[in-house]
Amino acid sequence: MLDTKCGYCGTVAETAEPFCVICGGDLTLRSSFDRQDQIQWQPVLDPDQPVPGIEPFSIPTALRETLNLFFGNLWLITTIVVVIVAPFEIMSALNAGDVGDQWEVTAWSFLLGAACKVLVTAPLIYSLFKLLQTGEAAGIQESYRWGLTKIFKLSICAFIAGVFQALGYALCVIPGIIVTLSFAVVYPIAVLEGGSINEIFARSLALTKGHRLEILVVYIVLGIIMLVAAAICGFVIGMVNLFPVTVVASIMSDVFEHLFTVLSLVLYLGLSRKPDAANYTVLSLK
Repeated sequence: MLDTKCGYCGTVAETAEPFCVICGGDLTLRSSFDRQDQIQWQPVLDPDQPVPGIEPFSIPTALRETLNLFFGNLWLITTIVVVIVAPFEIMSALNAGDVGDQWEVTAWSFLLGAACKVLVTAPLIYSLFKLLQTGEAAGIQESYRWGLTKIFKLSICAFIAGVFQALGYALCVIPGIIVTLSFAVVYPIAVLEGGSINEIFARSLALTKGHRLEILVVYIVLGIIMLVAAAICGFVIGMVNLFPVTVVASIMSDVFEHLFTVLSLVLYLGLSRKPDAANYTVLSLK
C-alpha cells in the first residue's frame, strides 16, 4: 500500500487514512500538492525522441533555429539575465569614471562579468531546453535553483576552456579559433549531461569533429549580429549619457552576448542528431 506524507507535520500515513494521526491534518487536501512537489522535471536528451524544432546540424538550420529561439524568447532570456547582471551593470555605471584610471577596477570588472556569464548560462540552458522539450519554459526561481547545482562543474569547464582559448590566441590566432570551435558545445554538455571534466571536453571534441568549418561560418554570421547590437548599445550610451539609459543599454548588450549560449545549445542538440554523433549516452541529471 502506498504511503502519504502529511504536509503539515511530515508524518507518513497510509493512503486510506483521511486525517493525520499526529496533527489531524486533512491528507485529502494535501496529498495532490505533496505528490506534485515531489515530481521535479529533469532534463534528459533521448536520441530516440529528437527535441521538437531542432533538426540535424547544418549551417542554415543552426542559424535559423538559433535566431528563432533567441528572438522568439527574448523576454524570457532577458529576465533570466537581468537577475544577475543588473546589479553588476549598475555598479559598473557608477564606477565608469574610475575604470580608465585604475587597472584593478578593470580587472575586477572583467572577472565579475565572466562570473555573471557563468551564473546565467546554466539556468538559461535549462529553461530553454525545458521549453523545447515540454513547450513550457521554466520560471526564474526554478531555473536558478536547478542551474546553481551545476555551477561548480560549469565554472571549472569555463575556466579550462578560457585558458586554452587564451593560449591559442596568444600563440597564433588560428589555434585559438580551432580551440573555440572544438569547445563550442562544452557548456550544454556540462549542464545537460553527467560525466567528469575530461569526459565533457572529450564529448565536445567528438561532436564537433568534422563540422568545425561549418560551425565557424555560423559563428561569423552571428558574431556580426552581436557586434551590430553592441555597437548600437555603445552609440546609445555615448549619445545619451544618462545613468538609467547606460544601465539599460549595458544590460541589453549582456543579453545579446548570450546569443552564443543559445547557439551552443542549438549546436549541441543538432550535432547529437547527426548520424556520425560519437558514442552518445543518455545521462539523466539528478
